[in-house]
Amino acid sequence: MSVKILLMPEYVLVFALTAILGWGGFTWRRAENAVQIALRAEGATDKLELKLAEKYLTKEEFELNMERLFKTLARFEEKLDYHVFHQAEDIQKLRGRLSKYEDYKNG
Repeated sequence: MSVKILLMPEYVLVFALTAILGWGGFTWRRAENAVQIALRAEGATDKLELKLAEKYLTKEEFELNMERLFKTLARFEEKLDYHVFHQAEDIQKLRGRLSKYEDYKNG
């Protein structure tokens, strides 16, 4: 079999080598292009991950903000209760004065 390779015409050997080298060059260019695209995509992905990470809160930050919110709501509730209680007292006083006025007017 090795004798047949030596006896193979030169143009067949040149054609086979040219085809192999051409295919290798084609494959090499495609691989380099794929690597460049992957590197660009990796850079874009890293930027996107960083941008998304900027918007995240840590658990501690979330808990701190929720605690501040609930303290504010508690103060608001206390103020609301205070005003509602005093309005109820004022309404009772006004009703008493109104009933005295009506008694005075009728009597």
